[in-house]
Amino acid sequence: MLLSVVLTTGKRICDGIQSDNKVNSIQSLPDKTRIARSFGLAAEKYDQYAHLQRDIGDKLFAGFSAENAKDILDLGSGTGYCASKLSLENPFATVISMDLAEAMLHFAKQGRQLDQDELNQSWLCGDAEHLPFSHDSFDLVVSNLTIQWCANPHQVFKELFRVMKPGAEAWVSTFAEKTLVELKESWATIDSYRHVNNFLSCDSILQSLNAQPFSAINHFHSQEIYFYDSLGSLTGELKGIGAHNQNAGQASGLTGKTKLRKLKQDFEKKNIPGKGIPVTYDLVLLHLVK
Repeated sequence: MLLSVVLTTGKRICDGIQSDNKVNSIQSLPDKTRIARSFGLAAEKYDQYAHLQRDIGDKLFAGFSAENAKDILDLGSGTGYCASKLSLENPFATVISMDLAEAMLHFAKQGRQLDQDELNQSWLCGDAEHLPFSHDSFDLVVSNLTIQWCANPHQVFKELFRVMKPGAEAWVSTFAEKTLVELKESWATIDSYRHVNNFLSCDSILQSLNAQPFSAINHFHSQEIYFYDSLGSLTGELKGIGAHNQNAGQASGLTGKTKLRKLKQDFEKKNIPGKGIPVTYDLVLLHLVK
């Protein structure tokens, strides 16, 4: 059970960053069919576990208004939380929900079926690294916790720039490398396999972004701390949303009971009385203007 959330650190940098450090802007992920299948299998139960995803989506929506947008893309739309909010805010806009997992789109569409005669919505299965739209298509793009599942963020940002109209805005949230660091540290006491999804650093994400000719780039980087009452409540949530370990270097086969018992012991000793076990989500929010 997720207990509470605290914002611990944050910074904002406008118009991009300059860095002399060489950073890795490509991450090793499996084929996209596997990623799509994992999230697709979670579609029907996803909303029961997606507390964090809705929280971050609400942070995005606090920064902008969709009232004046005519053509809107919800990139990585999942079960439709953001698309529904966009349609309610601007019922006259065309809202395209796009996701890699076809099962997610079917679930979202069924949930909106009673209203689709009134709402100008459509659902499209597609890849964020190869957007199936013409140049200058959208006034607004919203993408909530999606691009961390893309191997090449440089290509994603290139595609975003291409499909945005001149003057259009994109609002994007993604996770960076310190996400689930507490779980990673506990696994590191047991073996050297990669048991937790690895994401790029904030610097790597921004380096990829700065390669594109956006007229303005703003980012906010924060460590979001959520508290859980057990290892099982965290792993149950990750499984419930389909966020299984997708990175190369993971162990093959089943994990033994002895290892899991040691993992539980090490992870749960981090418990803070009255709060729970702290878990970090390394959040990057982006505001882009073409």
